[in-house]
Amino acid sequence: MEFSVSYKLLVLEDNTLLLETLEDFLDSCGYGVALFKDGNQALESCYRNTYDLYLLDINVPGINGLAFLKELRESGDMTPAIFITSSTDKPTLTKGFAYGADDYIKKPFDLDELSMRIQAVLTRSGKETIMAIDEAYSLNPARKQLLFHGEEQELHLKDFELLYLLVENRGKVVTKEMIAARLWNPTEAINEGAVRVYVNNLKKIFGKESITNLRGIGYRFE
Repeated sequence: MEFSVSYKLLVLEDNTLLLETLEDFLDSCGYGVALFKDGNQALESCYRNTYDLYLLDINVPGINGLAFLKELRESGDMTPAIFITSSTDKPTLTKGFAYGADDYIKKPFDLDELSMRIQAVLTRSGKETIMAIDEAYSLNPARKQLLFHGEEQELHLKDFELLYLLVENRGKVVTKEMIAARLWNPTEAINEGAVRVYVNNLKKIFGKESITNLRGIGYRFE
């Protein structure tokens, strides 16, 4: 696996399909994940284990998400929490924040948006996701840093964004369209000459064999 499992998330959600989707997605992002459909079982786990962030549905069997977070906060557990909910009821959301929620996201939601919200909450709480590339290099997406044995390396923003995209999809083809969407605004045309420069900059760091050029299609980070 290319990513370091730096943080462990507890997910409380009673929809089996969504729970499986979240498990696959969060695992691909490098998070350790503990899954629960029942609030009471999740609460019991919180008293036996340490988590870095809670993702909580509100309407679940056993103790609901609101009461779950309220009880943890009253016990002194200040672990960051994000509600994932279909509720648009303002009093319910107000109560969630009053009980100590850090953020919420409405169903249905975009997984990339969820990832950004998780990173933002972890950063605000003093925790940051570190993405391992190899034994020496890693990425800090929140700070847009390339690290070598923990020390920041100089890297232009476009180089970083391309590297981040390639590492996120390691072993998979990153198409020209994906690169354009990440590096340029929707109204701008992709500058293929610039992309080749960025790729060569990364090859100087990781070696010529690190990135495969699939002519006319895109690139793959090996």
